[in-house]
Amino acid sequence: MNLNLWLTFITTVEKGTLSAAAEELHLTQPAVSKQLQALEDFYGVRLLERRGREVRLTAAGRICFRHAKAILRHLEQSRRELAELTRLVKGRLLLGASTIPGQYILPRLIGNFRQEYPQVEVVVEIADSQEVIRRLQSGEIDLGLVGAGGRGRNLTYSRLVEDEIVLIVPAGHRLSGLKNVTVKDLEGEPLVWREAGSGTRRVVEERLQKAGFNVNPDQIVMELGSTEAIVSAVEAGLGISLVSCWAAEKGLKLGRLVAVPLQGVNLKRDLYLVRRRQPLNPAAEVFVGYVEKHPPQPPAVDRCCLIG
Repeated sequence: MNLNLWLTFITTVEKGTLSAAAEELHLTQPAVSKQLQALEDFYGVRLLERRGREVRLTAAGRICFRHAKAILRHLEQSRRELAELTRLVKGRLLLGASTIPGQYILPRLIGNFRQEYPQVEVVVEIADSQEVIRRLQSGEIDLGLVGAGGRGRNLTYSRLVEDEIVLIVPAGHRLSGLKNVTVKDLEGEPLVWREAGSGTRRVVEERLQKAGFNVNPDQIVMELGSTEAIVSAVEAGLGISLVSCWAAEKGLKLGRLVAVPLQGVNLKRDLYLVRRRQPLNPAAEVFVGYVEKHPPQPPAVDRCCLIG
């Protein structure tokens, strides 16, 4: 039997309508109907009852649904176990990542991953979060790693690791000596900011706005597409900024920067691994499994780097 018949059957039951199942599976509604009819012909019984646009399981359908779920689950598990056993996964893995995951997290992950799967060629494309999602939806890449959650059509977001955004100022800056810095202290300060479309920028501006601070465009003295460039600009005294602790780690340890606690603002966020809701190629599948077993650990930016 064609396993796609079961997949179509399961998706239709879970979505509740043929049109929703067709959209999920990227099929036409007549194609979904044809596959469901083929499954009913195979068993010789009706599996679904149509009530208006909705579909419901018959008694026979409930039995079939239970077994279909179990069979596909066991098939998936067997494929994973065999892949782990043989280590013969080959192929090209195309990853798209926004700046923080791409520059600071993926290099560590990929190094360890390729020790276990040396025959997988990994290609990483770095862009802003919006562009990564666009490429993922268009099928240009296999997986995405981004700094902002979302609800992209036919996409699934999985938490990768927690990130903390910190307010960084040059050593000797007036804010570096304050113990209680609030958003009011940011008024009039020159800001070195990420470019539009950046996940970090979106999160920062949303959190600041919730705390009562709207970024004045006149305060933004520079917009940069690289977090490394932002850190360098702050070190050079061109302004202050809010960046991921992954990016600030080196400058803090070298004493070139000071991370100042910003009172009343929640600057923690999750970084996400994003995939399309469809079967992955073997290289992408084992990478997802590897990340689940070996999640990245946040940088050891000691809280002693934070004054206050």
